[in-house]
Formats: sequence, C-alpha cells, structure tokens
Amino acid sequence: MLRPKEIQARIRSGASIEQVAEAACVDVSRVERFAHPVLLERSRAAELATAAHPVLADGPAVLTLLETITSALITRGLDPDSTNWDAWRNEDGRWTVQLSWQAGLSDNVAHFRFTPGAHGGTVTAFDDAACELIDPDFARPLRPVAPIAQLDFEEPLPQPQPEEQPEPSKPARTRKAKGKPPVPAWEDVLLGVRSGGQR
Repeated sequence: MLRPKEIQARIRSGASIEQVAEAACVDVSRVERFAHPVLLERSRAAELATAAHPVLADGPAVLTLLETITSALITRGLDPDSTNWDAWRNEDGRWTVQLSWQAGLSDNVAHFRFTPGAHGGTVTAFDDAACELIDPDFARPLRPVAPIAQLDFEEPLPQPQPEEQPEPSKPARTRKAKGKPPVPAWEDVLLGVRSGGQR
C-alpha cells in the first residue's frame, strides 16, 4: 500500500493515475484523491514553460516557446490548437515538458527541459523533434509528416497555358564573296530570266 506522499511523488514524476493504481494494486479512486493537487502542479508547470524562451545556438529566442511552436506548426500546415502539453518533475528537481500533436495518422511528441527564471525562464530541446520545432528554419518539414497524394477524378485536369512565342530574330546576314556573281534561283534558270531581271 502506497502512502499519500509516495502516490504524489509518482504522479509528480510523470506517472498517470491509472499507472500508480495498477502498480499499487489499489482502486483508482484512492489515487485520484491524492493526485489531483499534483496534476494541477504539473499543468501549471507546462503552462509556465510555454511562456519561457527557447535556447537557440545564439542564445535565448525573443519569441516564447508557445509562439515558436505555433509558428512552426502553422508553417508546416498543422493545427496548433490540436496540441497537448504536459510536464513532470525529474529526480534532479528540473521539469520536463512534453508537447504532443497529431500529424495525419501519426502521434508525435517533443520534450523540452524547462528552467524557471526571469522573463519566463528558458526551455532547451531534449530530443530531435523538439530541436526541429524550435529551429528558426521553418521551411524544413518535420520528419513524421508525409504528404499523401489525393486523387480526385471528377475534377478536370488544368489545361496547359499557351507558351509565349519568342520574338522573331533577325535573319543572319550572309557575307557575299567579293568578285563572284550572284547565283540565280532555279525559277530564273527554268524561265530564262537573267539575274538582272532581263529575259
């Protein structure tokens, strides 16, 4: 049987109510009574972390974590409102913040280390997904997102646009050899017309 402090310690370190109840072989309702204040603490830590500033290669960013994540997801065609935030305290006393979101059929997670402090504190990326989300180069797509081709056979295919015709270029000047008479055309030869226009 777990004591209330042990239940809260496990919840604070990231375990769910169901996980603690199963591990202690007790009813979920017993764990819920002691877990509620700790879950509020975790939720508050996650909220504070979204107002912290991501640490980049050249120092903390001006934008907050939430602003950075929102921009990154919108740029990649994802809905920033469909994200879930969670946080838990590690054994060293520091907070790990988890962002989860869905892209297509895949569930994705990114983890950050949150350090409270002045001006909201700072967050550092803890895994590759987190690094990609706070990367200032938003043009790169996130790895888990794969475009799926959508075929619609009822819509007509777009007609190709006529290409612009190039302007006619001036004919190349041919250099006439000096001292040689012009060669008559074959019509002139058949009709007996001389090069001077005389018959």
